[in-house]
Amino acid sequence: MLGIPERWFWALAYTAFCVFVEVLLNLGGHLIWEYPWWNRSAQGVILIFLFGYFHFYVACIVTLSLRTLRAKAIFVGSLYAIAVAANAVALGHLGWVY
Repeated sequence: MLGIPERWFWALAYTAFCVFVEVLLNLGGHLIWEYPWWNRSAQGVILIFLFGYFHFYVACIVTLSLRTLRAKAIFVGSLYAIAVAANAVALGHLGWVY
């Protein structure tokens, strides 16, 4: 066996599958990437792997690893709070439009 914990194996496998599907969609013209660094080069695929999908699966692993329901709720709530705060800064103070 590889010696990698099962949760991390599946996080890597699901991430690789998602990136594979995204690349296929881009090849077929069904998914357009807006940014020049987000492309089918080796560097672009690594960025999609790490920042596009892998961190979501890591958050799932962390949530499942927490022992109490309260700790899980706090962790998930903090992720939402970070997203709300980031959007408030980006939209309100920096004037971003998306």
